[in-house]
Amino acid sequence: MAAPAGWYPDPDGSGGQRYFDGTDWTEHRAPPTGAWPRSPWAPPGAPPGAWVPARPPWKGAELGRPAQGPGSLANPGRRLGARALDGLLLIPVYAVLAAVAVAIVAPHAGPIFPADNNGNPNVRQPTPGIVWIYLAVLAASLVAGLLAVVYEAVATARYGRTLGKKWLHIRPLRTDGSPLGWGRTLGRVAIYWLSTLFGTPGLINPLWCLWDGKQQCLHDKVADTIVVND
Repeated sequence: MAAPAGWYPDPDGSGGQRYFDGTDWTEHRAPPTGAWPRSPWAPPGAPPGAWVPARPPWKGAELGRPAQGPGSLANPGRRLGARALDGLLLIPVYAVLAAVAVAIVAPHAGPIFPADNNGNPNVRQPTPGIVWIYLAVLAASLVAGLLAVVYEAVATARYGRTLGKKWLHIRPLRTDGSPLGWGRTLGRVAIYWLSTLFGTPGLINPLWCLWDGKQQCLHDKVADTIVVND
């Protein structure tokens, strides 16, 4: 019977561990860390009575990811930084949309704060112009949000990552290491941006990676994705 995926003694005899994906040895290695519990499995090339860790020695180990360097899981701070950079790119877009919306609505909105009708029930109180301007800004925000979804989805599916992630040298992948593809990318992006509509409760999604064993946010878990360092 083939050995299951996991960490085993490196067949090169170095005394460290190497990740076996259930079919072949991967390039992920770990240095010797002392005693490891005995396993009944022995993948090809491993000495008899192989040793595997009782628990993943670091976040990402159970996925065959190294502890650090290229291929390791990106830390939450770097992920947040990439989001912030992408957000800065979109601020001018939102500003232009808001300015255009206000310019279109303001001439037809009427007085910003109409005069009081002095309690006369026969005089209809007009809707304050500030309300229409607020609705125009809100509409611009929704359009900007849709553009943000399109930007992230196209950049990730077509080029593997957004500009923010490129600048910080991280990229999203499926947990098996393969690219996301269009369908999974759209689902992942949509879940993230929908979570932002819930205000403070929605913060649970991006904060989840702080304590998750695979450093996944909730939208990563639903889409079966991780974010790794280049």
